Amino acid sequence: MNFKSLLLCAGASLLVCACASADKQNEKIERPAKRDPAIAAQTQRNEKLARQTAAQMGKSLKVPSITYKFDSIRPPEESYPILDKIATVMTDNPSLHLICEGHTDIVGDKEYNYWLGGARAAAMKSYIVSRGVNAERIRTQSHGADRPVTLDTSSEGRQANRRVEFTFTRRKWQSIY
Repeated sequence: MNFKSLLLCAGASLLVCACASADKQNEKIERPAKRDPAIAAQTQRNEKLARQTAAQMGKSLKVPSITYKFDSIRPPEESYPILDKIATVMTDNPSLHLICEGHTDIVGDKEYNYWLGGARAAAMKSYIVSRGVNAERIRTQSHGADRPVTLDTSSEGRQANRRVEFTFTRRKWQSIY
């Protein structure tokens, strides 16, 4: 075997080893988990609904959900314009009733999460009542962690689940509760 052939064989061997090593390194690289499309859909819906005027909200009767920081019952600053629009819609439409449903992420025990979801919904109700809406027209419910938007347990997924959702209805409370 001549020197050129030997050099060619050694080069080919090194190339094969380098490729195998690169494949093993690629296997070790953690790939980011795919984002749950439910999170993106909720975010897009909320952004669209938040841009509504009070008049548009009164026609559509659709309200964005409001997400909370971890373990907080204080409404986030960005929620106040939305809550003001809700109060305006209810003032302009005396036949409307509102249901506020509080939700939590999976962190914490079941009893605490039910309390937290209820406290979040009650905080929303209190703010709307402070804007002149009769408290009898608003009901609150807590679902704790029982009705998640996503099963994604990443920080983004847990944040999507920490929310208060609103539903307008014209039905009398006796027919609902």
